[in-house]
Amino acid sequence: MVSREHLGGIESLRAYAALLVIVFHVIWLAGFDPPHALEALKWHAGRGVPLFFAVSGFSLAYGYDGRLAGGGLRDFYLRRLFRIAPLYYFACAVEIVRHLSLAWALTHPGQILLAGAFLFNLAPAHVEGIALASWSIGVEMLFYLIFPFVLALARSLTSAVVLVIASVAAALAMVALNGGLSNYVAHSLAFNLPFFAAGIVAYRLYQARPTLAFRPLLLLTVVSVAGLVWAAGPLAGLLNSPAINTVYQSLWSIPIALACLTLASRPDEALSNPATRWLGKVSFSLYLAHPHVIATLKSAHVYDALKAARGGVGMQFLLASAVTVAATALVAWPLHAWIEVPGQALGRGLVRRLNRAPAAKAATAAA
Repeated sequence: MVSREHLGGIESLRAYAALLVIVFHVIWLAGFDPPHALEALKWHAGRGVPLFFAVSGFSLAYGYDGRLAGGGLRDFYLRRLFRIAPLYYFACAVEIVRHLSLAWALTHPGQILLAGAFLFNLAPAHVEGIALASWSIGVEMLFYLIFPFVLALARSLTSAVVLVIASVAAALAMVALNGGLSNYVAHSLAFNLPFFAAGIVAYRLYQARPTLAFRPLLLLTVVSVAGLVWAAGPLAGLLNSPAINTVYQSLWSIPIALACLTLASRPDEALSNPATRWLGKVSFSLYLAHPHVIATLKSAHVYDALKAARGGVGMQFLLASAVTVAATALVAWPLHAWIEVPGQALGRGLVRRLNRAPAAKAATAAA
C-alpha cells in the first residue's frame, strides 16, 4: 500500500488530546484546581478523549479511503490489531500484577476473555476494562470493527454529515433505552460515535479543499469552543436532562471536527513542531501510562510538595501539570520504543507475508 503524505498537524493533535486527558486527571485525581482563568479545563479537558476519537476517524479515512477492497480489508484489521493489542495487553498485565492478582485473573476468566477480545464495553459491569483508562480503547476497537462499513456510508461530504446526524440519533437512542446517562452509556460506542463521524466529516472537507487557510480555521475552532464552554453556564439546569445533555455533548463534535481540519491544513510551527509531533507519536503510551504516573507521584508525596509551593493555586497547578507530563513522557518513551514499535513491525511483517503468499502461489501455478 503506497503511503500518503504524512500530516504532522494531525499527529500533533494526538498530542493535544493526550495532554488534555493528563491535565484533566491532574485536576480530578491529583487534586490540583486550575486558576480561575483556566477553570474551563476542570469541566472540559476530558474532551481530549472525544478528540482522540475524531482524530481516529479522520486519520483512518485519510489512510484507507479507497483501499479496503480485496485484501485491503484483512490488512486493515491486522494493522489495527497490532497497533493496539501489544501495549494494551501489557497494560492489562501490569494492572493485574500491581493491583489485582494472578489469583484474581484465574478466578475471573470471563472478564479476562472480555478484555482480551476487546468486548468489555458491551458488558455494563465491566465497561471500564482491566487496564486503567482503557474504556476508550474498547470503544476504539469496536469502531475499527465497523469502520469499513462506516466509511462506505460516508462516501461524500453530504453523506458524512448525514452520518453524524444519524450517530447523534443513535446516542440519544442509547440513552433512552438505558434510562439515562449511566457510566455504561457514556462509555459506549453508540454514545461516542458522533465524534468518530465528525472526524470523517473533517476528512471529507479536507479532501474537497486541502488548501483551506489555517488561521481562519483556527479562529473558527477557538470561537466554537468558547461558545460551547459559555453555553454550559446558561444551560446548566437544562443539562440535567439526559437527552439535552447528550445533544450538548454531541455538539462538541463541531469544534472537534474543526480542530482536525485546522491541524491538517498546514498549521503554524507554534502548534505543530517536532516536540508536538513526537508527543503525538507516543500519545498512546502517554495515555495508558499517565494513570500509573499520577498514582506513583501521589504515593511518593511529590504532589504534596507541589501543593506547598509558593505562587498560589495557579502556580501549583501549572507545576503539577508540567511535572506529570514530563514524568509520563519519560515512561512513554521506552513503552513506545520497546512495545508499540515492535508490535507494529510484527503486524506489518505479517501483512507482507500474507500478501506475498498468493503471488508466490500464482507464480508456481504459472510455472
